Amino acid sequence: MKIIFFLTLVFSCEYVIASDTTYFSCKYRYVKQKDSLKPNSKFDDIMILSIGKKKSLYYSYLKQYGNKQMEEYLSKLNPNNNNLSFKSSSDGSKYFISNESEIIELDYTKKRISVTDQLVNSFYRYNDTLILPVWTIDADTLNILSQKCQRATTTFRGRNYIAWFTPSIPFRMGPWLLGGLPGLILKAEDDKNQFYFECIELNTIPDIFKEYKNIKMVNKKTLAMKKKLFTQNLGAFMQAENGVTFTLQNSNDISERRPDKPYNPIDLTQ
Repeated sequence: MKIIFFLTLVFSCEYVIASDTTYFSCKYRYVKQKDSLKPNSKFDDIMILSIGKKKSLYYSYLKQYGNKQMEEYLSKLNPNNNNLSFKSSSDGSKYFISNESEIIELDYTKKRISVTDQLVNSFYRYNDTLILPVWTIDADTLNILSQKCQRATTTFRGRNYIAWFTPSIPFRMGPWLLGGLPGLILKAEDDKNQFYFECIELNTIPDIFKEYKNIKMVNKKTLAMKKKLFTQNLGAFMQAENGVTFTLQNSNDISERRPDKPYNPIDLTQ
């Protein structure tokens, strides 16, 4: 089983189309609570699990769609220069800049995962051994998209999950890194209601995913540290990565430190 996450933000991007043939796909509604202390800070996304012969990919459909639209927009502005930035903050919502940008590739044969993130216009990747959750299956059932599902629970990467899988779709996979059950996971959520996945469409294969070039290899810990700084304080991240300094001005034209934003990663073990 395998999964890929690729983080994408859309400034200067180069792509290569993924080559593994897709046999089955699942489209999930994904809800993330950005601030662990504020239940009203939830953010919706649409994720794709694309299952191929040797690998699977897991990525944000909306992010990929936004990247494609942004690429077309930049090409119209200047066909010879894609290294442009946004003209207004409205571009962010138009091109899904804030949507999930992590991509996970899972290699079944090698039992490896590859996680890629884009932070501003830099791409980072780490490889790791695939470790599946250890599940407890019980007798409860639930129908999802006309599929009879069974209930299972696990503690994985610092969170407790309840999942519903269907043995009638015999792929031992699911959203994010949740997999290993005897059937495709169609629904999962943690017990704090901070992360939620539910399949909304089966086997509709979108021809939209493109992989990135110019990826820098790092280890898992390094990427986690970069992601945390990027999320909490973009100014500090830009200073650390590129030596770029920018400040916020208040109503009196006095520079202020940008307040940290909340950071609530799905993986609490990083």
